Amino acid sequence: MKEEIPEIFWELVKARFERMPPNLRLVIGGVGSLKKEEILNHIEKKDEIGELLGRMEIEYLKLIKEEVESYEEALNNIARP
Repeated sequence: MKEEIPEIFWELVKARFERMPPNLRLVIGGVGSLKKEEILNHIEKKDEIGELLGRMEIEYLKLIKEEVESYEEALNNIARP
C-alpha cells in the first residue's frame, strides 16, 4: 500500500509545475505527451497521473536533501584539522 501524499507536498508539486515554462511538455510512458495545463489538471485532481507526478517530485526532493547532506558532511570534514 502506498503512503498518502501530505497536502503540503501537493501544494509544493503544483507550485513547482506552475513556475515551469508555458510550453512545457512531459512524456510519460503509457500515457503520452502532457502539456503544462494537463499536468496541472492531473495534480489538482490527484488522480493516478497526478499521484505519479507527486511521487516523482517527492523523490526529487529526497535526492536534493541527500545531496545537501553530502556537501555538508564534506565541508565539515574539510573544516576539521
